Amino acid sequence: MMKGREEMTVAQQLKSTIATLKSVQASLELFSYETKDEKVQNCFKQACTDSDQVITSLETRLLQIEKEEPQFKTQPAPQKQS
Repeated sequence: MMKGREEMTVAQQLKSTIATLKSVQASLELFSYETKDEKVQNCFKQACTDSDQVITSLETRLLQIEKEEPQFKTQPAPQKQS
């Protein structure tokens, strides 16, 4: 049972998805640099461009959610008192 996943808000799910996509995008970029085949390089670069568009779209949606529902806005970490 995925109890922890069920309790995630839409905003939290979006943040997690965005982070995962950014990680995948970084891997695709690395792959594009590591291959010698120009067609494969272009494929990886196109995948990076496509993923960037998806990430931008999801970040826009996240901002909308945070604006409409302030309780989902990312809160700064509390500062430690000396």
